[in-house]
Amino acid sequence: MIRISINKLLLAISTATIGLGGSLLAASAIAQQGERWFQIEVSVFSNELESDRNEEVWSADRTQLDYPGRLRRLQTLVDLLMIPELLLPEGQQDENTQTVDNLSTAEPSAQEIREQIIAATGPFPPSGGDTYRFPDFARDAFVQLPASQSDFQQTNRALDRSADHRMLFHGLWRQPMPDPGSETPILVLGGQQFGEHRELEGSLSLHFNAGRDRVVIDADLWLSEFTRFHSTPSEWRLPDLPQTTPPLRRPQTANSTLRSDSIGGPIQDYEPIRVFHMQQSRDMRSNEFHYLDHPAIGIVVMVFPYEVPPLPEPPLEE
Repeated sequence: MIRISINKLLLAISTATIGLGGSLLAASAIAQQGERWFQIEVSVFSNELESDRNEEVWSADRTQLDYPGRLRRLQTLVDLLMIPELLLPEGQQDENTQTVDNLSTAEPSAQEIREQIIAATGPFPPSGGDTYRFPDFARDAFVQLPASQSDFQQTNRALDRSADHRMLFHGLWRQPMPDPGSETPILVLGGQQFGEHRELEGSLSLHFNAGRDRVVIDADLWLSEFTRFHSTPSEWRLPDLPQTTPPLRRPQTANSTLRSDSIGGPIQDYEPIRVFHMQQSRDMRSNEFHYLDHPAIGIVVMVFPYEVPPLPEPPLEE
């Protein structure tokens, strides 16, 4: 069901947003390997109107939440700037290790505590080779692009200023567009932090349709409302945060990151009391502004053909 409030909001900004991407209309978007590349921009926001959220009945026993395989997250400049040499030397204690509360029967060594901290929170140096390089924003896939290249700045500002909506996630990246069945899902995390979980979690994936004349976006997202633990266990269960490429930084909290309960699982500070699940697919033309509607979650997305520039010629030796 299309909501009048968000339609009015998007109508005021969609014309300007589409105009910003017009310069890419003539791009052939054929990479050296014959792949067709696209630039994708996605904003996910919440609908804060309780009347809209209550339009559907959200039942835990009828809601299946899971992450797909081959999941990856968008790589950021912060990840790419981390190098192994910035990690603490082996055996050296970080000042944070002095306050770790470990409930296991065996007293861990300083090195084991240090490894726990790094495994839970990072930093994570880049993997896959011995060499290091800065990101090539023009040629690397699945790298979060700078905000200066965003065509959604006006859109996101309008959503931020709306009393009935709240920005949760913004992604801007380039990738070769795969055929159906070979897509690479993108991890989505957004909103406030509650223990190890975020308000918004799930995945987005993009691929061609069967005729290769449309790009299809598949959204599998869930928006959770949390409370602190109480005597009655919640009927909702969220899937554990997945292992991704590149590795996912685990949030460090006072109780959930380094402490374990009697059965070895993490102690959670919060639990979900209501979850809004969104599963939608949409065939999209490039260079058009698309809106995916839901009682609690909204998605605006655009895809542009992108031509990967050739590598620069090496300088001639004298």
